[in-house]
Amino acid sequence: MDESALLLNQLFRAHHNACMAALACRGVGDVGSPRLLVQLSQYPDGPDQAPTQKELADKLHSAPATIAASLKVLERQGYVTRRVDQADSRRNRIFITQKGRDTVEASFQAFQQVDDHMYLGFSQEELAQVYRFHQRMLDNLYQIGGGKDAWGCSPPPPPESQERKCDTC
Repeated sequence: MDESALLLNQLFRAHHNACMAALACRGVGDVGSPRLLVQLSQYPDGPDQAPTQKELADKLHSAPATIAASLKVLERQGYVTRRVDQADSRRNRIFITQKGRDTVEASFQAFQQVDDHMYLGFSQEELAQVYRFHQRMLDNLYQIGGGKDAWGCSPPPPPESQERKCDTC
């Protein structure tokens, strides 16, 4: 692992730890899937507009089994409810509860506090550049299955360097 990959790993771990600490300070540290709650909060409350489990998995680039396990815990804790789809009784639609919405608000505050501190001293131009780099890295990872469970298939080889080392290479 090269130094930049190690640094990126440390950055993600430190960011995660800081977010978990900030969530705990706001009394919502027990939420194992705040990202899932945030996504759910973006849907309208209408019975035919709430997402299905599969729609959430697709939107979050996660395996359906991962979403199922997270939803089970969130439902047990009172953050979400499931209701049978009125148009298709084989499907459930997922709804966020008021407790879930309150947790999303506290989560946003926690994440904003962490991000404000993480980007302390960055200019607007630097922030825009960081965003572009992160988006490009994410897009690159999605191309090789980084957004879904990609076990069982090999990622494509990295693009060949355009730089030639010598005339015979």
